[in-house]
Amino acid sequence: ENYDEVYEIFSSCAGAAMYNKAILEKIGLFDENFFAYMEDVDLSYRAKINGYKNLFCPDSVVYHIGSATTGSRYNKFKVKLAARNNVWTVYKNFPIPQKILNFIFLFLGFLIKYLFFVKKGFGKTYLEGIKEGLKTRNKINKVKFSKKNTKNYFKIEWKLIVNAVKFLKK
Repeated sequence: ENYDEVYEIFSSCAGAAMYNKAILEKIGLFDENFFAYMEDVDLSYRAKINGYKNLFCPDSVVYHIGSATTGSRYNKFKVKLAARNNVWTVYKNFPIPQKILNFIFLFLGFLIKYLFFVKKGFGKTYLEGIKEGLKTRNKINKVKFSKKNTKNYFKIEWKLIVNAVKFLKK
């Protein structure tokens, strides 16, 4: 009952999304370098940079077995790949000013995830993924900054701030 209206969301799970072909032709398809995990966030981020929206549609029904391919919610393969792809997502989509502005939040986010995975027994694996992401980030094609999208970057940043404040109030 809490999810009965259409509203804007930042990103859709690729296993539960429909994409407009014309938008994909403009912003590009899934980045094959990601392979799995965060490829949908990367695509959504590129859409937001270009002024497009993701909408949650409450009447949709999707059957998606999360982690079915990798076998479990937490495993070495998934943890390492997701950690690497988190680094790549930031590297690829954030322009330098946004990286600087969000540095402390990104650092804290990675630290909190690390501590979480330490508790789950995957701390070392998570760090391996982070290291791999940092070491191989140059193989990722960065989104070229365009002045025409400046307003969209401000909208994205505003949303990040609003969502952080909402999270901290909980």
